[in-house]
Amino acid sequence: MEDNCFYSIYNVQDRTNLVVFRNVKFNEVKIGIPRCEGCKKAHSVAKTSGCLSTIVGVPLVFIIPIYCSVAFDLGTVGLIVMLVLTFGLVCLAVIGLEKLIFKTYDIKSEKEGALTDTLVQSFLVSGWSIDRPRA
Repeated sequence: MEDNCFYSIYNVQDRTNLVVFRNVKFNEVKIGIPRCEGCKKAHSVAKTSGCLSTIVGVPLVFIIPIYCSVAFDLGTVGLIVMLVLTFGLVCLAVIGLEKLIFKTYDIKSEKEGALTDTLVQSFLVSGWSIDRPRA
């Protein structure tokens, strides 16, 4: 079960559209879509690289701002600004690394993967939708 990707599909039961009131009632079903071996490997690599990035990134978030604050006499406000900037850069690097890994392994988005699943296709043929209904 932990190798599955769960995707929600929706079926509208009742829709009310009055001049001042709009309401929609719908059913939601989560369908488990099994991941292929390539997807499993990509997620495993992304998880490992995320852990390693955190181990390297957390000390950098503190070491770089403290060093710059002492070396350039930035004071408390400068230290806080450097902490925020360094934290933001580390977060962007981790997100970029994850996107690069998924691009390298040519991983589809959840929506694209769900649309290729035969069970989801059978629900879509019978009137269900992959988009959450709005009033």
